Amino acid sequence: MNTKVLKRGRILGLLFAILFIASTTLLLIASTSQSPLAALGGYADVSIVVLIFFCGFSIHQMNTTKPRYDISYQVAIYLLPIILVITWIFRASIDFNILLPGLAWRTYFFLSILPRGLTFWRPEQTNE
Repeated sequence: MNTKVLKRGRILGLLFAILFIASTTLLLIASTSQSPLAALGGYADVSIVVLIFFCGFSIHQMNTTKPRYDISYQVAIYLLPIILVITWIFRASIDFNILLPGLAWRTYFFLSILPRGLTFWRPEQTNE
């Protein structure tokens, strides 16, 4: 993989992470709020989701090397129990009808893109 593709992939990966954090923050605010949020929050989240999917699919299509399943497997091992423990601790203040669907697709998409995104940051060494 040449340096131009690596640089572009890293920028897309960083943008994906920033958008993902912003979208998850909006989800957490919406699921813990006592009153419904303004419609602008929903429009902002949908706009961020479109950008997340664009970045994720771009990362997936740009990466032609072998995905890094080893590291993403380790992330999944620790991420899912942490999510479950945190939701159990804050179960009294969370609206699960809002949280669970949003958290489900975000976690699935994050774990789907992670193996290909990691190869831009830590490409495997080849003996060429």
